[in-house]
Amino acid sequence: MTQQPLAQPPLAAGHWRLVDLAAVFMAFTLPLPTALGSIATVLLLLSWLLSRRWGEQFQRWRAVPTALWATALLLMFVIGTTYSAGTAHGVSNFMGKYAKLLLIPVLIMALTHPVWRRRAIHAFFLGAVIATALSYLRFFNWVPASLHESVVQGHIHFGTIMAFAAYGLARKAFEPGRWRWLWAAIALWMTFDLLYVNIARTGYVIVFALIVLLAWQRFKLRGLVIGALGAAVLAGVAFTAFPVAKTRLELAVQNIQQYQQFERTRDGNLNTNSLGLRLQFWHNSLRLIAQHPIAGTGTGSLHEEYGKLVAGTHTLDAVNPHNEYLSTTVQLGVIGLALLLGMGIAAWRDGRKLPAIERDTLHGVIVTIAVGSLFNSLLLDVNEGRFFVVMLGLLLAAVASLARQHANDGSSSPPAPRVARMLDGAD
Repeated sequence: MTQQPLAQPPLAAGHWRLVDLAAVFMAFTLPLPTALGSIATVLLLLSWLLSRRWGEQFQRWRAVPTALWATALLLMFVIGTTYSAGTAHGVSNFMGKYAKLLLIPVLIMALTHPVWRRRAIHAFFLGAVIATALSYLRFFNWVPASLHESVVQGHIHFGTIMAFAAYGLARKAFEPGRWRWLWAAIALWMTFDLLYVNIARTGYVIVFALIVLLAWQRFKLRGLVIGALGAAVLAGVAFTAFPVAKTRLELAVQNIQQYQQFERTRDGNLNTNSLGLRLQFWHNSLRLIAQHPIAGTGTGSLHEEYGKLVAGTHTLDAVNPHNEYLSTTVQLGVIGLALLLGMGIAAWRDGRKLPAIERDTLHGVIVTIAVGSLFNSLLLDVNEGRFFVVMLGLLLAAVASLARQHANDGSSSPPAPRVARMLDGAD
Protein backbone atom coordinates (compact mmCIF):
# COMPACT_ATOMS: atom_id res chain seq x y z
CA MET A 1 0.00 0.00 0.00
CA THR A 2 1.38 3.42 -0.95
CA GLN A 3 1.91 5.70 1.99
CA GLN A 4 0.45 9.19 1.72
CA PRO A 5 2.86 11.97 2.65
CA LEU A 6 2.12 13.58 5.96
CA ALA A 7 0.36 16.90 5.59
CA GLN A 8 2.18 19.89 6.97
CA PRO A 9 0.53 21.08 10.16
CA PRO A 10 -1.51 24.24 9.63
CA LEU A 11 -0.31 27.41 11.24
CA ALA A 12 -2.14 28.54 14.34
CA ALA A 13 -4.98 30.95 13.59
CA GLY A 14 -3.37 33.67 15.67
CA HIS A 15 -0.07 33.40 13.80
CA TRP A 16 0.49 36.04 11.15
CA ARG A 17 2.66 35.97 8.09
CA LEU A 18 3.81 38.76 5.82
CA VAL A 19 1.58 37.45 3.03
CA ASP A 20 -1.48 37.77 5.30
CA LEU A 21 -0.71 41.41 6.05
CA ALA A 22 -0.05 42.07 2.37
CA ALA A 23 -3.44 40.58 1.43
CA VAL A 24 -5.21 42.79 3.97
CA PHE A 25 -3.41 45.86 2.62
CA MET A 26 -4.21 44.82 -0.94
CA ALA A 27 -7.93 44.52 -0.17
CA PHE A 28 -7.91 47.88 1.60
CA THR A 29 -6.45 49.63 -1.46
CA LEU A 30 -8.98 48.27 -3.98
CA PRO A 31 -11.37 51.26 -3.76
CA LEU A 32 -8.52 53.77 -3.41
CA PRO A 33 -6.09 55.46 -5.86
CA THR A 34 -4.10 53.29 -8.27
CA ALA A 35 -0.66 53.95 -6.79
CA LEU A 36 -1.59 52.29 -3.50
CA GLY A 37 -2.85 49.23 -5.35
CA SER A 38 0.35 48.94 -7.35
CA ILE A 39 2.43 49.03 -4.17
CA ALA A 40 0.15 46.44 -2.57
CA THR A 41 0.49 44.14 -5.57
CA VAL A 42 4.29 44.17 -5.37
CA LEU A 43 4.19 43.54 -1.61
CA LEU A 44 1.76 40.66 -2.02
CA LEU A 45 3.81 38.91 -4.70
CA LEU A 46 7.08 39.33 -2.80
CA SER A 47 5.57 38.06 0.44
CA TRP A 48 4.02 35.11 -1.41
CA LEU A 49 7.40 34.14 -2.84
CA LEU A 50 8.79 34.19 0.70
CA SER A 51 5.93 32.17 2.19
CA ARG A 52 7.21 28.74 1.01
CA ARG A 53 5.16 25.61 1.90
CA TRP A 54 5.00 24.91 -1.84
CA GLY A 55 3.59 21.40 -1.51
CA GLU A 56 0.63 22.63 0.49
CA GLN A 57 0.15 25.56 -1.89
CA PHE A 58 0.10 23.25 -4.90
CA GLN A 59 -2.60 21.13 -3.26
CA ARG A 60 -4.69 24.24 -2.59
CA TRP A 61 -4.30 25.39 -6.20
CA ARG A 62 -5.36 21.99 -7.52
CA ALA A 63 -8.40 21.88 -5.23
CA VAL A 64 -10.09 24.99 -6.68
CA PRO A 65 -11.19 24.74 -10.35
CA THR A 66 -11.29 28.53 -10.68
CA ALA A 67 -7.55 28.67 -9.97
CA LEU A 68 -6.96 26.20 -12.80
CA TRP A 69 -9.12 28.19 -15.22
CA ALA A 70 -7.41 31.46 -14.27
CA THR A 71 -4.01 29.86 -14.81
CA ALA A 72 -5.11 28.49 -18.19
CA LEU A 73 -6.43 31.91 -19.28
CA LEU A 74 -3.19 33.59 -18.21
CA LEU A 75 -1.16 30.99 -20.12
CA MET A 76 -3.32 31.60 -23.20
CA PHE A 77 -2.50 35.31 -23.02
CA VAL A 78 1.18 34.36 -22.80
CA ILE A 79 0.80 32.09 -25.85
CA GLY A 80 -1.00 34.95 -27.59
CA THR A 81 2.16 37.04 -27.41
CA THR A 82 3.95 34.56 -29.70
CA TYR A 83 1.68 35.22 -32.69
CA SER A 84 0.48 38.73 -31.89
CA ALA A 85 0.11 41.25 -34.69
CA GLY A 86 0.72 44.05 -32.18
CA THR A 87 3.82 46.12 -31.58
CA ALA A 88 6.32 45.12 -28.91
CA HIS A 89 5.07 47.97 -26.72
CA GLY A 90 1.43 47.01 -27.21
CA VAL A 91 2.07 43.35 -26.46
CA SER A 92 4.07 44.05 -23.29
CA ASN A 93 1.55 46.65 -22.13
CA PHE A 94 -1.44 44.31 -22.48
CA MET A 95 0.43 41.32 -21.09
CA GLY A 96 1.39 43.35 -18.05
CA LYS A 97 -2.25 44.16 -17.42
CA TYR A 98 -3.49 40.61 -17.88
CA ALA A 99 -0.73 39.32 -15.60
CA LYS A 100 -2.98 40.28 -12.70
CA LEU A 101 -4.78 36.97 -13.30
CA LEU A 102 -1.90 35.43 -11.36
CA LEU A 103 -3.32 36.97 -8.18
CA ILE A 104 -6.28 34.56 -8.21
CA PRO A 105 -4.20 31.39 -7.66
CA VAL A 106 -1.71 33.28 -5.47
CA LEU A 107 -4.38 34.34 -2.98
CA ILE A 108 -6.09 30.94 -3.09
CA MET A 109 -2.79 29.23 -2.32
CA ALA A 110 -1.47 31.69 0.24
CA LEU A 111 -4.42 32.63 2.46
CA THR A 112 -4.89 29.58 4.64
CA HIS A 113 -6.66 31.06 7.66
CA PRO A 114 -10.24 32.37 7.90
CA VAL A 115 -9.23 35.08 10.38
CA TRP A 116 -6.96 36.76 7.84
CA ARG A 117 -9.40 36.29 4.99
CA ARG A 118 -12.08 37.93 7.11
CA ARG A 119 -9.76 40.81 7.98
CA ALA A 120 -8.99 41.33 4.31
CA ILE A 121 -12.70 41.52 3.44
CA HIS A 122 -13.28 43.97 6.29
CA ALA A 123 -10.32 46.02 5.05
CA PHE A 124 -11.96 46.25 1.63
CA PHE A 125 -15.17 47.62 3.13
CA LEU A 126 -13.16 50.08 5.23
CA GLY A 127 -11.42 51.30 2.08
CA ALA A 128 -14.81 51.64 0.38
CA VAL A 129 -16.14 53.75 3.27
CA ILE A 130 -13.09 56.03 3.04
CA ALA A 131 -13.48 56.32 -0.74
CA THR A 132 -17.17 57.23 -0.38
CA ALA A 133 -16.38 59.83 2.28
CA LEU A 134 -13.77 61.36 -0.03
CA SER A 135 -16.34 61.43 -2.83
CA TYR A 136 -18.74 63.41 -0.67
CA LEU A 137 -15.96 65.76 0.45
CA ARG A 138 -15.07 66.44 -3.17
CA PHE A 139 -18.75 66.96 -4.06
CA PHE A 140 -19.08 69.65 -1.38
CA ASN A 141 -15.72 71.19 -2.42
CA TRP A 142 -14.22 70.47 0.99
CA VAL A 143 -10.96 69.34 -0.59
CA PRO A 144 -8.69 71.59 -2.68
CA ALA A 145 -9.56 71.68 -6.38
CA SER A 146 -6.03 70.55 -7.20
CA LEU A 147 -6.74 67.24 -5.42
CA HIS A 148 -10.14 66.52 -6.99
CA GLU A 149 -8.74 64.08 -9.52
CA SER A 150 -6.45 62.27 -7.08
CA VAL A 151 -8.56 61.73 -3.95
CA VAL A 152 -11.13 59.60 -5.81
CA GLN A 153 -10.47 57.10 -8.58
CA GLY A 154 -11.89 57.46 -12.09
CA HIS A 155 -15.67 57.42 -12.23
CA ILE A 156 -15.99 54.01 -13.91
CA HIS A 157 -13.69 52.37 -11.37
CA PHE A 158 -15.41 54.17 -8.49
CA GLY A 159 -18.91 53.32 -9.71
CA THR A 160 -18.09 49.67 -10.30
CA ILE A 161 -16.48 49.04 -6.92
CA MET A 162 -18.91 51.18 -4.90
CA ALA A 163 -21.87 49.35 -6.44
CA PHE A 164 -20.42 46.07 -5.19
CA ALA A 165 -19.49 47.52 -1.79
CA ALA A 166 -23.06 48.75 -1.29
CA TYR A 167 -24.36 45.33 -2.26
CA GLY A 168 -21.91 43.54 0.05
CA LEU A 169 -22.91 45.62 3.05
CA ALA A 170 -26.60 45.24 2.23
CA ARG A 171 -26.06 41.47 2.17
CA LYS A 172 -24.35 41.66 5.57
CA ALA A 173 -27.39 43.52 6.90
CA PHE A 174 -29.49 40.39 6.37
CA GLU A 175 -27.33 38.48 8.84
CA PRO A 176 -28.29 38.51 12.53
CA GLY A 177 -26.19 40.73 14.75
CA ARG A 178 -26.05 44.10 16.43
CA TRP A 179 -24.36 45.79 13.48
CA ARG A 180 -26.94 44.96 10.82
CA TRP A 181 -28.59 48.40 10.86
CA LEU A 182 -25.21 50.06 10.52
CA TRP A 183 -24.41 47.92 7.46
CA ALA A 184 -27.79 48.83 5.93
CA ALA A 185 -27.26 52.54 6.60
CA ILE A 186 -23.78 52.53 5.05
CA ALA A 187 -25.10 50.62 2.01
CA LEU A 188 -27.78 53.28 1.48
CA TRP A 189 -25.19 56.04 1.99
CA MET A 190 -22.98 54.49 -0.70
CA THR A 191 -25.86 53.94 -3.10
CA PHE A 192 -26.98 57.56 -2.77
CA ASP A 193 -23.45 58.73 -3.51
CA LEU A 194 -23.30 56.43 -6.52
CA LEU A 195 -26.58 57.70 -8.00
CA TYR A 196 -26.61 61.33 -6.86
CA VAL A 197 -22.94 62.30 -7.02
CA ASN A 198 -21.16 59.89 -9.36
CA ILE A 199 -21.42 60.10 -13.15
CA ALA A 200 -20.63 56.45 -14.01
CA ARG A 201 -23.53 54.95 -15.96
CA THR A 202 -21.82 51.57 -15.67
CA GLY A 203 -22.14 51.89 -11.90
CA TYR A 204 -25.85 52.66 -12.24
CA VAL A 205 -26.48 49.52 -14.28
CA ILE A 206 -24.42 47.36 -11.91
CA VAL A 207 -26.21 48.57 -8.79
CA PHE A 208 -29.60 47.85 -10.37
CA ALA A 209 -28.42 44.35 -11.35
CA LEU A 210 -27.12 43.73 -7.83
CA ILE A 211 -30.45 44.77 -6.31
CA VAL A 212 -32.12 42.05 -8.38
CA LEU A 213 -29.40 39.56 -7.40
CA LEU A 214 -29.74 40.34 -3.69
CA ALA A 215 -33.51 39.99 -3.80
CA TRP A 216 -33.20 36.66 -5.62
CA GLN A 217 -30.63 35.41 -3.11
CA ARG A 218 -32.87 36.24 -0.18
CA PHE A 219 -36.34 35.47 -1.58
CA LYS A 220 -35.68 33.14 -4.54
CA LEU A 221 -38.16 33.35 -7.45
CA ARG A 222 -40.44 35.96 -5.91
CA GLY A 223 -37.28 37.91 -5.17
CA LEU A 224 -36.74 38.38 -8.91
CA VAL A 225 -40.03 40.27 -9.09
CA ILE A 226 -39.30 42.19 -5.89
CA GLY A 227 -35.79 43.05 -7.05
CA ALA A 228 -36.87 44.08 -10.55
CA LEU A 229 -39.59 46.34 -9.14
CA GLY A 230 -37.21 47.80 -6.56
CA ALA A 231 -34.54 48.47 -9.18
CA ALA A 232 -37.12 50.03 -11.52
CA VAL A 233 -38.44 52.33 -8.80
CA LEU A 234 -34.92 53.38 -7.79
CA ALA A 235 -34.01 54.00 -11.43
CA GLY A 236 -37.15 56.07 -11.91
CA VAL A 237 -36.33 58.22 -8.89
CA ALA A 238 -32.67 58.61 -9.84
CA PHE A 239 -33.27 59.47 -13.49
CA THR A 240 -36.01 62.01 -12.73
CA ALA A 241 -35.04 63.56 -9.38
CA PHE A 242 -31.24 63.27 -9.22
CA PRO A 243 -29.67 65.96 -11.46
CA VAL A 244 -26.46 64.08 -12.29
CA ALA A 245 -28.17 60.77 -13.11
CA LYS A 246 -30.86 62.58 -15.11
CA THR A 247 -28.25 64.44 -17.14
CA ARG A 248 -26.32 61.22 -17.78
CA LEU A 249 -29.46 59.49 -19.05
CA GLU A 250 -30.31 62.41 -21.34
CA LEU A 251 -26.76 62.39 -22.68
CA ALA A 252 -27.00 58.65 -23.33
CA VAL A 253 -30.16 59.17 -25.38
CA GLN A 254 -28.48 61.98 -27.34
CA ASN A 255 -25.43 59.77 -27.95
CA ILE A 256 -27.56 56.99 -29.41
CA GLN A 257 -29.50 59.41 -31.63
CA GLN A 258 -26.26 60.95 -32.91
CA TYR A 259 -24.86 57.49 -33.60
CA GLN A 260 -27.96 56.52 -35.58
CA GLN A 261 -27.68 59.72 -37.61
CA PHE A 262 -23.98 59.09 -38.24
CA GLU A 263 -24.73 55.57 -39.46
CA ARG A 264 -27.27 56.98 -41.93
CA THR A 265 -25.28 59.92 -43.27
CA ARG A 266 -21.63 59.15 -42.43
CA ASP A 267 -21.29 62.88 -41.84
CA GLY A 268 -18.90 64.06 -39.11
CA ASN A 269 -17.47 61.73 -36.45
CA LEU A 270 -18.23 60.24 -33.05
CA ASN A 271 -15.10 61.40 -31.24
CA THR A 272 -17.04 63.03 -28.39
CA ASN A 273 -19.86 60.49 -28.30
CA SER A 274 -19.02 57.88 -25.63
CA LEU A 275 -21.94 55.53 -26.29
CA GLY A 276 -21.71 55.99 -30.04
CA LEU A 277 -18.03 55.13 -29.96
CA ARG A 278 -18.77 52.01 -27.94
CA LEU A 279 -21.37 50.87 -30.45
CA GLN A 280 -18.89 51.51 -33.25
CA PHE A 281 -16.09 49.71 -31.40
CA TRP A 282 -18.33 46.70 -30.82
CA HIS A 283 -19.41 46.52 -34.46
CA ASN A 284 -15.85 46.71 -35.75
CA SER A 285 -14.59 44.25 -33.13
CA LEU A 286 -17.11 41.71 -34.40
CA ARG A 287 -15.71 42.25 -37.89
CA LEU A 288 -12.20 41.53 -36.58
CA ILE A 289 -13.41 38.41 -34.79
CA ALA A 290 -14.99 37.17 -38.01
CA GLN A 291 -11.59 37.41 -39.70
CA HIS A 292 -9.73 35.43 -36.99
CA PRO A 293 -12.36 33.51 -35.03
CA ILE A 294 -10.38 30.63 -33.53
CA ALA A 295 -7.28 32.06 -31.86
CA GLY A 296 -7.65 35.77 -32.59
CA THR A 297 -4.85 38.12 -33.58
CA GLY A 298 -2.79 37.76 -30.42
CA THR A 299 -2.28 39.52 -27.11
CA GLY A 300 -2.06 43.30 -27.44
CA SER A 301 -2.90 43.30 -31.15
CA LEU A 302 -6.23 45.08 -31.13
CA HIS A 303 -4.96 48.62 -31.71
CA GLU A 304 -2.99 47.70 -34.82
CA GLU A 305 -5.66 45.43 -36.29
CA TYR A 306 -8.41 47.94 -35.58
CA GLY A 307 -6.36 50.69 -37.18
CA LYS A 308 -6.01 48.65 -40.37
CA LEU A 309 -9.74 47.95 -40.41
CA VAL A 310 -10.80 51.60 -40.18
CA ALA A 311 -7.97 53.14 -42.21
CA GLY A 312 -9.21 55.87 -44.54
CA THR A 313 -12.47 56.41 -42.65
CA HIS A 314 -13.60 58.97 -40.08
CA THR A 315 -13.58 56.28 -37.41
CA LEU A 316 -11.52 56.80 -34.26
CA ASP A 317 -8.88 54.16 -33.56
CA ALA A 318 -9.57 51.90 -30.58
CA VAL A 319 -7.07 50.72 -27.99
CA ASN A 320 -9.74 48.44 -26.58
CA PRO A 321 -13.41 47.95 -27.53
CA HIS A 322 -14.81 48.75 -24.07
CA ASN A 323 -16.22 45.26 -23.77
CA GLU A 324 -14.16 42.54 -22.09
CA TYR A 325 -15.82 39.69 -23.98
CA LEU A 326 -15.04 41.28 -27.34
CA SER A 327 -11.57 42.38 -26.25
CA THR A 328 -10.61 38.85 -25.22
CA THR A 329 -12.14 37.29 -28.34
CA VAL A 330 -10.39 39.69 -30.72
CA GLN A 331 -7.05 38.80 -29.14
CA LEU A 332 -7.49 35.10 -28.36
CA GLY A 333 -10.50 34.04 -30.44
CA VAL A 334 -13.21 31.73 -29.20
CA ILE A 335 -10.52 29.83 -27.29
CA GLY A 336 -9.89 32.85 -25.10
CA LEU A 337 -13.60 33.61 -24.73
CA ALA A 338 -14.25 30.01 -23.65
CA LEU A 339 -11.50 30.28 -21.02
CA LEU A 340 -12.85 33.61 -19.75
CA LEU A 341 -16.41 32.32 -19.47
CA GLY A 342 -15.18 29.02 -18.06
CA MET A 343 -13.37 30.87 -15.29
CA GLY A 344 -16.54 32.78 -14.42
CA ILE A 345 -18.70 29.66 -14.42
CA ALA A 346 -16.15 27.75 -12.33
CA ALA A 347 -16.05 30.61 -9.81
CA TRP A 348 -19.85 30.61 -9.56
CA ARG A 349 -19.88 26.86 -8.97
CA ASP A 350 -16.99 27.00 -6.50
CA GLY A 351 -18.89 29.66 -4.59
CA ARG A 352 -21.74 27.23 -4.03
CA LYS A 353 -19.43 25.22 -1.76
CA LEU A 354 -19.21 28.14 0.68
CA PRO A 355 -21.54 29.15 3.52
CA ALA A 356 -24.41 31.38 2.42
CA ILE A 357 -22.99 34.85 2.98
CA GLU A 358 -19.61 34.06 1.39
CA ARG A 359 -21.37 32.33 -1.51
CA ASP A 360 -23.65 35.31 -2.08
CA THR A 361 -20.78 37.78 -1.81
CA LEU A 362 -18.74 35.84 -4.35
CA HIS A 363 -21.69 35.71 -6.72
CA GLY A 364 -22.02 39.46 -6.26
CA VAL A 365 -18.42 39.92 -7.41
CA ILE A 366 -19.10 37.81 -10.51
CA VAL A 367 -22.30 39.68 -11.41
CA THR A 368 -20.53 43.02 -10.89
CA ILE A 369 -17.79 42.14 -13.36
CA ALA A 370 -20.04 40.22 -15.77
CA VAL A 371 -22.37 43.20 -16.15
CA GLY A 372 -19.64 45.84 -16.11
CA SER A 373 -17.70 43.93 -18.78
CA LEU A 374 -20.54 44.52 -21.22
CA PHE A 375 -19.59 48.21 -21.32
CA ASN A 376 -15.90 48.20 -20.38
CA SER A 377 -12.87 45.92 -20.67
CA LEU A 378 -12.79 45.38 -16.92
CA LEU A 379 -10.22 42.60 -16.78
CA LEU A 380 -7.88 44.69 -18.91
CA ASP A 381 -8.50 47.84 -16.84
CA VAL A 382 -6.02 48.17 -13.99
CA ASN A 383 -8.28 48.92 -11.05
CA GLU A 384 -11.46 47.05 -11.94
CA GLY A 385 -9.46 44.01 -13.02
CA ARG A 386 -7.47 44.07 -9.80
CA PHE A 387 -10.70 44.26 -7.80
CA PHE A 388 -12.06 41.22 -9.64
CA VAL A 389 -9.06 38.95 -9.24
CA VAL A 390 -8.33 39.93 -5.63
CA MET A 391 -11.91 39.45 -4.44
CA LEU A 392 -12.14 36.11 -6.26
CA GLY A 393 -8.89 34.97 -4.69
CA LEU A 394 -9.85 36.09 -1.18
CA LEU A 395 -13.23 34.40 -1.21
CA LEU A 396 -12.20 31.22 -3.02
CA ALA A 397 -9.27 30.65 -0.66
CA ALA A 398 -11.93 29.34 1.72
CA VAL A 399 -12.87 26.67 -0.84
CA ALA A 400 -9.29 25.40 -0.83
CA SER A 401 -9.36 25.23 2.96
CA LEU A 402 -12.62 23.28 2.91
CA ALA A 403 -11.24 20.84 0.33
CA ARG A 404 -8.09 20.32 2.38
CA GLN A 405 -10.07 19.80 5.58
CA HIS A 406 -12.35 17.36 3.79
CA ALA A 407 -9.35 15.41 2.47
CA ASN A 408 -7.73 15.28 5.90
CA ASP A 409 -10.95 14.14 7.55
CA GLY A 410 -11.40 11.41 4.93
CA SER A 411 -15.12 12.04 5.05
CA SER A 412 -17.54 11.64 2.17
CA SER A 413 -19.67 14.56 3.34
CA PRO A 414 -18.51 18.16 3.59
CA PRO A 415 -17.37 19.15 7.09
CA ALA A 416 -18.87 22.03 8.99
CA PRO A 417 -16.80 24.92 7.71
CA ARG A 418 -14.72 26.95 10.08
CA VAL A 419 -15.11 29.91 7.74
CA ALA A 420 -18.85 30.12 8.21
CA ARG A 421 -18.69 33.56 9.76
CA MET A 422 -15.98 35.10 7.62
CA LEU A 423 -18.05 38.15 6.72
CA ASP A 424 -20.45 38.50 9.62
CA GLY A 425 -18.31 40.83 11.71
CA ALA A 426 -17.18 38.34 14.36
CA ASP A 427 -13.46 38.27 15.02
